[in-house]
Amino acid sequence: MAVMRANAEAVLNKDNETASATETLLYKLDKEVANAAVVKQEHAASLHTTSDFADMSFLDKAMLEECTVSFSEDGKLNFTVEDGVGGFITKTVEAMSQDFVEKGDWMQPLMNAKQELINARNDRGNPPPFDINYFVNNLIEKNWKSMIGDRTPTRDPNGPDNGYILQAILLDHADENGTLPQSFNTDKFSFNPKFDHRLFKAVSDELHGAFYGTENTQSDEPLTEAQKLMARIDNPPNQI
Repeated sequence: MAVMRANAEAVLNKDNETASATETLLYKLDKEVANAAVVKQEHAASLHTTSDFADMSFLDKAMLEECTVSFSEDGKLNFTVEDGVGGFITKTVEAMSQDFVEKGDWMQPLMNAKQELINARNDRGNPPPFDINYFVNNLIEKNWKSMIGDRTPTRDPNGPDNGYILQAILLDHADENGTLPQSFNTDKFSFNPKFDHRLFKAVSDELHGAFYGTENTQSDEPLTEAQKLMARIDNPPNQI
């Protein structure tokens, strides 16, 4: 490799500046190769744990060596693959590692929470056994991508939404002809709960429905003033 030869020549000629620079570059190159090997291992190990939210097309090609590999001047390892429409896409190891989206461990907690609410169903005017909004916020914070992309075990896979929260959200916003408003943002990243409430509302409504025995929240139950306040908090306006 040219960098190794340059380093050897610099050491031989006692060119300390060049020797130090090339040694640093060699260290970076070695680290990049090691990181790429880790990504390849993760790709192979995650075949059954990767969320459908993830776009693995680039990684699939890169890890199957259907790509061109090169190093940038600053020691970054670059992978280039065809994009399928006559162009090319180049990504670094760091960029490829960000393509992974794991399903996570949100499904069982959601199932347990819904079952707990069903068991404690509000037939005597009691409050829910836990703070539903707090639970939902914590659940979707780190799992929202998988919750949008993967089938949800608390929903009927044979129902109108086929068991997907995303489809339930789309059905909720579509008109009688199945047409969504022009302003409705369908980009999957637009459902990030940091600035969008649609996922929160869908999950919160499902859990409130499990407890109150309605499709939505407490709307069919006699409300105290405190419950009216909570209902407004529980049902934030959609940000589309």
